[in-house]
Amino acid sequence: MIWFFTGSCAAVFAQRHHLYNDTSLYSVYRLLQNEDKVIPVLHLGDSHVQAGFFPDAVKDALQAAFGDAGQGWVFPYNLAGTNGPDGYRWSSNMRWNGDRVVDRNAREWPGPGGIMINKQPGPALLTFSGKPLKCMKLWYEGGESLPEAGNMPAYEDGSLEEAKGVRICADSAVSSLRVSFPSVSRFYGAVAESGEPGILYHSIGINGAQFSHYNQFDGKITAAQMQILQPALVIISLGTNEAFGAVSATQLRQEIGKMMEIMKGLSPETRFLFTTPPSGMLKKRQVPYRKKGKKRTYYRVSYVKVPQATTLRDAMITLCNENGWAYWDLYGAMKADARFARAWSGDHVHFNAYGYTLQGKLLAEAMLASYEQWNKQQSKP
Repeated sequence: MIWFFTGSCAAVFAQRHHLYNDTSLYSVYRLLQNEDKVIPVLHLGDSHVQAGFFPDAVKDALQAAFGDAGQGWVFPYNLAGTNGPDGYRWSSNMRWNGDRVVDRNAREWPGPGGIMINKQPGPALLTFSGKPLKCMKLWYEGGESLPEAGNMPAYEDGSLEEAKGVRICADSAVSSLRVSFPSVSRFYGAVAESGEPGILYHSIGINGAQFSHYNQFDGKITAAQMQILQPALVIISLGTNEAFGAVSATQLRQEIGKMMEIMKGLSPETRFLFTTPPSGMLKKRQVPYRKKGKKRTYYRVSYVKVPQATTLRDAMITLCNENGWAYWDLYGAMKADARFARAWSGDHVHFNAYGYTLQGKLLAEAMLASYEQWNKQQSKP
């Protein structure tokens, strides 16, 4: 009995703390050994990522181990009328509209984050508040005159589609930055940098997003992400909405293939880490019934499992194994960890803050365990 219990615990621990195909990440691990380098990481996903708790837990652990180069990509979700991470906030003197790539009638490129805020062309103020930063790079569309932040002028630092990239730097770290735009019509987001070496963790998530959404507009969304963020590592957490949308395994493979072709074509040195969609997801349905002796039809709510989650998880793992891409099996980790029983939100599709934070900690632990194992191998004579 003792042997069985010990063996079971070891299996559970191994399941939670294991990256598969992690040899593909060794080039990233070499970068981590350079204490003077900024290492950009992009975490791309859906509502599980947009909420912030999941990627923030990964970011906090990696930055604690390798240094904090900044908050990375920061978008004004609150000005777009949707939820976002708690670690920062934007405000403005203007009312903005929000457009997302997942909107049914999306016709215009929504920028690198798959979401933008827009208004009629003209002046506007945007104020960012968050962790201390030294530099911020902003992406927007507007007039010829560049924005200013107090006595800190902006200078052009690249362009993308019709968007301008401008950079503003302070002499010392500031926790709030107020940017005055002489003219602006669209704002796509910004990158916040601490000015220190370490992990620059970009988190981009859109509620309802699938691989196919990021592939829209001829792949210009993911192309922009690779061009302006230049990530050494891309963590991809998608698949939940495909499972609810009954996307087939063949369709999933095709969409992943399109995304990877664009990303790898623009940045051959970038490495990739997939996380499988979660297990235990339930879909709500209305079940009709009639009370005895009554003609009226009533409905009760019941929940059924989403079997396509298993199918797509298996398809994703097969594709990763075929191409040598690293992956972390969240689906398997959840089944092996009893703590996830209290990790769901009320809809049993999303997670509560505890559940998302648990996911992030487990993923970070798996990444750090893989790095440490590689590091030990390098130190052997």
